[in-house]
Amino acid sequence: MFNLSENFKIITLIIKKDIKESLKNRTAVMIILLPLFASLMFSLVNSQQLMRNFEIGISGPKTEKLVEFVNANYKNFEIKKYQELEKGREATAAGSIDAVMAYNPNLSGIENKYKIYLDSRDTINFFILKENITQLLSDFHQLKQGPEFKFQAAADFKVSSSILPVWLTVTITMIGLMLISASLSEEKDNKTLAALLVTRVNIYQIIAAKSFFALFLTLVTTILMGALNGVLTIGFERLFWALIIISLATFVFSGLGLIISLFTKSQSAARSISTVIYFPIIFPALVADVSPLTQKLAQFFPSHYLYQALDKVLVYQGENSEIRKEILFLLLFIFIFYSIILIYIRKADSIAE
Repeated sequence: MFNLSENFKIITLIIKKDIKESLKNRTAVMIILLPLFASLMFSLVNSQQLMRNFEIGISGPKTEKLVEFVNANYKNFEIKKYQELEKGREATAAGSIDAVMAYNPNLSGIENKYKIYLDSRDTINFFILKENITQLLSDFHQLKQGPEFKFQAAADFKVSSSILPVWLTVTITMIGLMLISASLSEEKDNKTLAALLVTRVNIYQIIAAKSFFALFLTLVTTILMGALNGVLTIGFERLFWALIIISLATFVFSGLGLIISLFTKSQSAARSISTVIYFPIIFPALVADVSPLTQKLAQFFPSHYLYQALDKVLVYQGENSEIRKEILFLLLFIFIFYSIILIYIRKADSIAE
């Protein structure tokens, strides 16, 4: 009996010791937290039943009853009137709306009366819209069997260029969060930073150098990825705005990476923290259109504005004025992150430790 109780006590103490050590082991914490973050995000998405809100344009005469019918019976459809079909098609091609329908009552046959253009950027949304619009028009005309409406893509997108904003968002985020945070932390570990600071070099110059180093890496990577995906032919103006967006985003995530390295004491700690927060930062941007909840959640993350801006400039044929919101928010994040860095530098006793 004594041996049993003694063994139980020893085993309990060992378990407690292992728990304490695992909490100090950042790799173990990372392994636990990443799946938890992933499951949390996906559970939030699933809780919304993937209910998408679509903005549909309608053009043509005698469409008032159709608009009233949609507004009364479909909560996930928002109707926008267009005097000219071409304007609605251009808005769909630019990603401003999801689809546009033109109604011509003078033609015979239900299928011929409607000309429908869809945003073909997202293949899943394309088929969801196709089914929903078919059901909507069938209900409106009280048809038991849905007719074969003619759906057309508002604009043709190359698969390689359409996926490019995703890869650029992932790359820019990773360079800032992981590479820059690890770079400054490594210099702290190796005492290189302390050696630099006793020379004429000051911490502000080091912060600037790290930020522009990230910009250099990002621009080189972006140019190579763009060339491989045939994006360099989209026109000078769109390329110019793409470089502006990429440059701003680079400073955003470099600032965040520098904050991580300044607030941590070792390179391993910086790597662990950047890895842990990487998924929660990138996830909302990539699934923002899945549900109303993710749309609201994504607005708090800089990766969302980076992805949306790149999507509009590199893939859609929209006007540059439509990316003002994204640019303003990227500038806001730059101001916030670098303000935190400057405040920390002024108040910290030692930056090199």
